[in-house]
Amino acid sequence: MPSPSSEKTKLVDVAKRAGCSPATVSRVLNNNPKVGRNERERVLKAAAELGYVPNGSARALRSTRSRLVGTIIPTLDHAIYAIMVSGLQARLAEGGVSLIMNTSSYDLNMEYEQARLLVERGVETVVLVGSEHKSETIELLQRDRIGYVFTYTCHATGDAAAIGFDNKKAGVTAANYLHSLGHRTFGMIAGITNGNDRARERRDGFLAGLASLGIGKESIGVVEARYDLGSGKQAMQALLQLYPDLTAVFCGSDIIAAGALKYCQSRGIRVPEDLSIIGFDNLEIATLTSPELTTLEVPAREMGTLAGEYALTGPEERHLMRERELDVRLIVRSSSGAAKSV
Repeated sequence: MPSPSSEKTKLVDVAKRAGCSPATVSRVLNNNPKVGRNERERVLKAAAELGYVPNGSARALRSTRSRLVGTIIPTLDHAIYAIMVSGLQARLAEGGVSLIMNTSSYDLNMEYEQARLLVERGVETVVLVGSEHKSETIELLQRDRIGYVFTYTCHATGDAAAIGFDNKKAGVTAANYLHSLGHRTFGMIAGITNGNDRARERRDGFLAGLASLGIGKESIGVVEARYDLGSGKQAMQALLQLYPDLTAVFCGSDIIAAGALKYCQSRGIRVPEDLSIIGFDNLEIATLTSPELTTLEVPAREMGTLAGEYALTGPEERHLMRERELDVRLIVRSSSGAAKSV
């Protein structure tokens, strides 16, 4: 039986589905800490299934333009997202619009809850990272006629605009560069690809690029790691245990690459004489390591600025900004070099 739309679903419907009182539903949706965990989960599940959003006040705000834009980013632990948000906020401020920022911790279920809260606040547009999201998140935004734009990808889908770069092309760039240095055995430390289209496409692009150059799968090792230094070190150790002869490693972020470099230094592996390492993002840390990291520069601030431009643009003009591909630039530093002679 199809779920009723948010226009028809009432708080009492959620209470009936969850098997509790309307007062309990109200307490859960207002984050009252006195509600038990099991009851809270039942209510949130029922609200999600019914598509319920207590957005009467939000609709009223939007009818007179709330001048609010929301964004949900994976984390503030990595400067790359802060740079994007800085560009977004600066452009919105020029148009007299305020930004509400939430983080999802790379959890698509949490992202849905954050989107629901943004709808309640009456945002006019939501800026998201990547193209992979729960269908419920997209349905929520569409149902409430809220504009949304993907960043960190340039492939628009459905009603979404996309302002960013091609992660697969970036992976191919890394493959071509390392191959041009004479390397023939490769490793990659990708980010966690489950629920992360950006990490997955970087990996797939790297593998496809090497395949087009005649490199067989037996000459490529791939592991995944969280975006932190410790995980980068552990992943580098695991990669070299599995593939001890590799001479070049592409990392899905500069943070991972810095951890990989740290592991090599602790084991007397010379970079780049024995092993070339390249990162992704061009964060400040890339110039603070020794040797400095070769990396691929992400246009983070430009993405944020253009996403802000999209949010400020009227609905009738947004189709002109539906897809915007920005360049990813290879920054060559001293962590990469010619393959050692055999």
